[in-house]
Amino acid sequence: MNSDPVRNLPRVFEASHGQGSWSPPGRDVGLLLRDTNLAALLAYAGYDTTLAVDCDSVEGLGDDRAAAEFLVLRLGFGVVLTRHTAMAANVASLGGLALLKVYALDTEGLHRSLEGHPRGPAIGTAICPGLVLAHLEPGELSLLPRPIMGYGLLDAPEDIAACLAIADSVVLRRQAIEGLAALSRDGRETGGSIGQPSFARP
Repeated sequence: MNSDPVRNLPRVFEASHGQGSWSPPGRDVGLLLRDTNLAALLAYAGYDTTLAVDCDSVEGLGDDRAAAEFLVLRLGFGVVLTRHTAMAANVASLGGLALLKVYALDTEGLHRSLEGHPRGPAIGTAICPGLVLAHLEPGELSLLPRPIMGYGLLDAPEDIAACLAIADSVVLRRQAIEGLAALSRDGRETGGSIGQPSFARP
């Protein structure tokens, strides 16, 4: 597990169910496992990259302190996404980075999701879906504990760029990551005339 998952949070995570081998599609890209099972988590234990997991979507995994210890201490997952405030607090207390999933389809839902946020130095926010992050008002953005992750419905390069201008990290599918890489190459070949997302920190 990364010794400082907050400071060293990758700008991009590739979403995967973890079935089969994986290699990073680029620099500063971590792996986020979701919609998977315990066997897949075990297969990636000790993997030489920043590992994240959406623990709510892992079959057979609980949401108590034992589950947090299993993920952070035994398997080395430095970043854990969860909708459960107690799980987030447990992950942070064990040295991991917890990202509380906040559903932001409307203002009411955003405020409701943030009401119980266990704010702390190692508890940030995963905005679901990430696509809406660029459309939040400044006052709404100021309510979000950092680090902020954009999570879900991010495919178009312009949407990813808008999200990265605000978020500390985003979750993308392999196809979207490859699209960004191609866009970056095209920009270099044409002297930078094609706009591409900046991976600099917001």
